[in-house]
Amino acid sequence: MLPALWPLRLIPRRSPPFLTGLAITLGALAGAALIRGAALGWENAVGASVTTLPALILATLYAGPRWGWGALTLAVVVGWHAPVIVTAPQTSVMIMFVISAALTVIVSSSLREALLRLDEANATQAAAQRTLEVTENRFRTLADSAPILMWVTRSDGRREFTNKAYNDFMGADFVTAAEVDWRRFLHPDDLARVLREQVAGESSRRLFTLEARYRRADGEFRWIRSVSQPRWGADGAFDGFIGVGFDATDAKQAEDDLKRINDLLAERVQEALAGRDEAEAALQRAQKLEAVGQLTGGVAHDFNNLLTVVIGALDLMQRHPRDEARRARMIEAALGAARRGERLTQQLLAFSRRQALKPEPVQVDALLKDSEALLSRAVGEAVTLIVSPAAPDCVVNLDPSQFEAAVMNLVVNARDATPPGGMIRIETLPVTLKARQVEALEAGEYLCVGVHDTGAGMDDATAQRAFEPFFTTKAHGRGTGLGLSQVYGFARQSGGTATVDSAPGRGASVSLYLPRVAAPEAAALVAAGEAEPARGRALRILLAEDDAQVAELVEDMLRDLGHQVRRTEHADAALVVLRGREPVDLLLTDLIMPGDKSGVDLAREAVALRPGLPVILSSGYTGEVLSAAEDTSWPLLRKPYGADQLARCIADATKATEAA
Repeated sequence: MLPALWPLRLIPRRSPPFLTGLAITLGALAGAALIRGAALGWENAVGASVTTLPALILATLYAGPRWGWGALTLAVVVGWHAPVIVTAPQTSVMIMFVISAALTVIVSSSLREALLRLDEANATQAAAQRTLEVTENRFRTLADSAPILMWVTRSDGRREFTNKAYNDFMGADFVTAAEVDWRRFLHPDDLARVLREQVAGESSRRLFTLEARYRRADGEFRWIRSVSQPRWGADGAFDGFIGVGFDATDAKQAEDDLKRINDLLAERVQEALAGRDEAEAALQRAQKLEAVGQLTGGVAHDFNNLLTVVIGALDLMQRHPRDEARRARMIEAALGAARRGERLTQQLLAFSRRQALKPEPVQVDALLKDSEALLSRAVGEAVTLIVSPAAPDCVVNLDPSQFEAAVMNLVVNARDATPPGGMIRIETLPVTLKARQVEALEAGEYLCVGVHDTGAGMDDATAQRAFEPFFTTKAHGRGTGLGLSQVYGFARQSGGTATVDSAPGRGASVSLYLPRVAAPEAAALVAAGEAEPARGRALRILLAEDDAQVAELVEDMLRDLGHQVRRTEHADAALVVLRGREPVDLLLTDLIMPGDKSGVDLAREAVALRPGLPVILSSGYTGEVLSAAEDTSWPLLRKPYGADQLARCIADATKATEAA
């Protein structure tokens, strides 16, 4: 406040107490009377005059308007009775005085009110200024104590505030840091990218984030991650951005370290997996060697028994050539042993899924009824066998002999596990399965053939290994462990699967799931299966067989059937014959041939040389050429075979070629 206005500070904000107001009013009037008495004489001291007006002003300003009006009233009363020193009438003088005095009081009252309001406004402004200063100091203290960079920009992008962390990073004071061009501190590799992102972020008037390397005051580049948020004025206008930035160098380093650790871990995991694979391969090799050992012991034991029968029978026939009765018995015994040997090799091939099946449409219920007598003899009298087929209309495309062998294996296993007085039940049931409802089978219609027994049952560990090759719970020498393996291999090769359900004390149930044939297709297959094959004519047959004894036997069978035979020992020799002019009506070749050509290769070149030539492939074990043989349309004659099977296969092959 200016020095000339200091009396205004004495004006009370509220009306003073009565005595104080009275004292101020009387004092002001007394002062006016003294001035008038000194100037006009003491006899005229109380008269109404202009000297009273300052008294009224003082009373109004410092005591209040009511005291001003009171002083005016007192001055009028006293002045009315005082002598008049002018020539004008006293009434006129008093009227003029009253008007002047009233205006003086009114103006003084307004002035007092205005001065009081001005003083209050000044006080409010001062308080607001002090509050603003306190707030700014608190904000700056808070901002300067923060470990992150903070700044505030105006709408033109210039900074109007930076905190201590920002200034320290730039190595400058507040004024210099606010004016510095931050682009000079950017890493050259980040400059172009950050400028694009900066322009896009600011033009969007939305929150945006930047991350780049900035040069600190000590010259070191640090990763700074900044977040800028727009700020708006009270009128909604854009005022600039508020930004914060924090040092992300350690986080970046940790991220890089984590990436390197992950890469190192991936390498170590890869090495560990490679080591595990090597260990698994070694374990598999060891298991294979163990399996070979088991196979050598079990199969050699069975084959030795069979060979004992064959050799003994032949020896007896040689010793007693004229004993017809004995020779007939020995021939029957030798043939029986040979057939059992054939079944054993079929079990091995079934486990490896390498045997050549001869599927045909079969009504399983009827097949089980026909086999019931044989199965009952295999079970014996100590255990009850019940056959309960419940799917008379279901037709399955399968190899009947392999199916009978599989059921026989299941029944024999159930018999060995069932105590005397127990029961074995065979049942069939048509089922509809969803995808992967049973192992990996596709959704569709299946026939379930179940063999249930009331034996001791198996625990989970044993049940899970039931289909493993060479695994058996029987006493040593009583089984090779191939029975259930053959069952599983047959089921899988027939398009289905086999499962086992058992628990200690409640017996075991083995179920075969075999895909059913739709009714129209089943009828067509049955009709085709029942058709009689056409009787063959005499043919000129090229026989490619590397085993001399097998070749001699097959040649004899072919000549016995009325055919002419040309024998060769390998594929190249057969191709020489085919390239010549010698007539050939059919090629019969073994699958596994010496040299670099298999029987399939020979067949393909033969057909190329002589289009339309019928071909029959023959083998006891297809090995690595199985897939190639299955991809062809040529029939596969499985060894061992007899003359009837050979004649049937020749008739089918020639018939198929003539139809084509």
